[in-house]
Amino acid sequence: MNDLERVALLERINYLTLEPVAAVTPGVEIILREDVILSSSTMYPTPEANHACLLRTAPHKAEGLIDEIVAYFETRSMPPVIMLSPACQPADLPQRLLARGFQKQEPEETWVVMEDLQQRKAPKVEANIKVRQIDRAEAPLFAQVMTAAYEMPPEYADALAALLAPSIGLPGVTHFLAFSGDKAIATLSLMRWQDYVTMGSAGVLPEYRRGLPILAMAVEVLTEAQRQGVKTVLGQTVLGPLFERFLRFCGFSYAFKRVPYIRI
Repeated sequence: MNDLERVALLERINYLTLEPVAAVTPGVEIILREDVILSSSTMYPTPEANHACLLRTAPHKAEGLIDEIVAYFETRSMPPVIMLSPACQPADLPQRLLARGFQKQEPEETWVVMEDLQQRKAPKVEANIKVRQIDRAEAPLFAQVMTAAYEMPPEYADALAALLAPSIGLPGVTHFLAFSGDKAIATLSLMRWQDYVTMGSAGVLPEYRRGLPILAMAVEVLTEAQRQGVKTVLGQTVLGPLFERFLRFCGFSYAFKRVPYIRI
């Protein structure tokens, strides 16, 4: 497997881990095809939830595929967003998108991977942080922490809890809350496909974003993934070099970057 094939594999696996959650979440759709992956959410009209990616087609079919992507999002009254990774084909897709009125956006999305999880030894972290899996009754608390961590309007919490609840208890899906004393301070989810998991819904209250709390949660969640027999962990971030260094400290390595293009 060459480097570009590996990028394509990791990118596709990310959406395979998300499929079970999408299947039970109202308004969420993930379509996996050989030539494109489409992700959409009526609840969250954001590029993170609504985009096309992993375009892999012949040059003479590229314009038709872009037309199809544009139509898909226009029927949902959303601006078309296309995420380009190094695995996308043909190679001139950036130029094609710019010529059609798309604009390159910042920040780029950095993908990281941790392989050979079963051979890794978790560091000891001395912190007054407790991490545990949630049940369906705690969906509102998870949603409250997540909306605060993402600095979203608090009125989003009820809708987020309703969307989250159906996925709690699904095979291969685990949602975690971290506590400092009695206060819930962070959220994180693991979604599994075969020997892979994707980390998602990661959010930490602003006042706890530095120091041991984040590390303590990462260690606990990765240890749980290890207990489940997971071999490879995937993650994405748009938080920049400082957070990427933290992820490397946790044992992740750089995989690739995706660049968003949007037509407004």
